[in-house]
Amino acid sequence: MYDHRSPSVGLIITTYNRPDALVAVLHSVMTQTVKPCEIIISDDGSGTETAAVVQNFKRQLPIKHCWLPDCAFRAARARNLAIAKSTAEYLIFIDGDILMPNAFIENHLKLSDPGKVISGNRKILSPEATQKILNEINIQTVNYAFKSKKFKRLWLGVFRDHFWNTLESARTCNLSLFKEDAVAVGGFDESFVGWGREDTDFIARSINSGMTIRSGRFAVTGAHLWHKESPRNNLSNNERMLQMTVRLGSTKPKKSLVGQ
Repeated sequence: MYDHRSPSVGLIITTYNRPDALVAVLHSVMTQTVKPCEIIISDDGSGTETAAVVQNFKRQLPIKHCWLPDCAFRAARARNLAIAKSTAEYLIFIDGDILMPNAFIENHLKLSDPGKVISGNRKILSPEATQKILNEINIQTVNYAFKSKKFKRLWLGVFRDHFWNTLESARTCNLSLFKEDAVAVGGFDESFVGWGREDTDFIARSINSGMTIRSGRFAVTGAHLWHKESPRNNLSNNERMLQMTVRLGSTKPKKSLVGQ
């Protein structure tokens, strides 16, 4: 485990036109036992309501806002802008509808090591539980999200580094690594436009470059607010690009503003 001084933490939150969920997520930031030195809202084209949320929370939290014009699903580009803007040593990525238990950031740091990608998991909340939280957002209702057994904390020791070193074991809705490791693989491939596979491509290139996955199960589980599935219009093309990365053993993206 990482046993040097604690690195500075940048929390990167990807969002698109879901300001009520973002408010709930930022409430969960305020409960953290270890606070990030910066929170970067990686905004893939949201409207003025999201900008207003960011402005409101700037009084309480160290927030930066990276915004892209609304032009298709460009999560890879949005995350790269956040990576480029970050001054932190360690990056934690979550989606803008992932609520964090109070030791979430602390436990990501406990699991961290150079060359390791920490893969958190999630508990998807029901539509009813999601609505209950969003109807009246405060610390108490946010904590209501963490009732499942998935949020128990268990020591898994060396088993965290076994069985989970696969492409499907990590998603950017809950993931962390050192910034220098993210930069070394060039960040996310901005050729991926439309929902899907840009995060798996990032994991594939990380593994190809020699990094390994460490499971964060029963340590850094997030509560995922329910939502309808996003359109998958470009998924087949994204899948083909991913398979090319796997087949060629690529470590660098085709297109990225990170690490260039």
